[in-house]
Amino acid sequence: MINLEVDEAYAFDYLSILQVKNDLFPSEYKMAAYEKCFLFLKEQLENYNSIINSEEYKNLYEINKVTFDLVNQVRNNIPITAKSVDDANMERYYCKLALQKKHFSNELVEQKII
Repeated sequence: MINLEVDEAYAFDYLSILQVKNDLFPSEYKMAAYEKCFLFLKEQLENYNSIINSEEYKNLYEINKVTFDLVNQVRNNIPITAKSVDDANMERYYCKLALQKKHFSNELVEQKII
């Protein structure tokens, strides 16, 4: 494993993706990955509990569920529009921006090309 310096919101986005995967398809492996990330973030942040319990994190989790469902539909040849995937991806970006802005003083490094 390597440590990679990323925006805080990026790290919470990753955590929420692990949570979505474990919630939808529980397994010991997925739970272990989630718990490892959870503890790694918690050890670094004094405000961890307020972030994980925030509306911003909840919104990030929910849009990741939507995105996961859209990708799953594509995998199963269920017709959806590319626009619906793009809209979910943009909403995910806005959720990351909101989390970063509310809980941290630095800006996101990630910039969307529109």
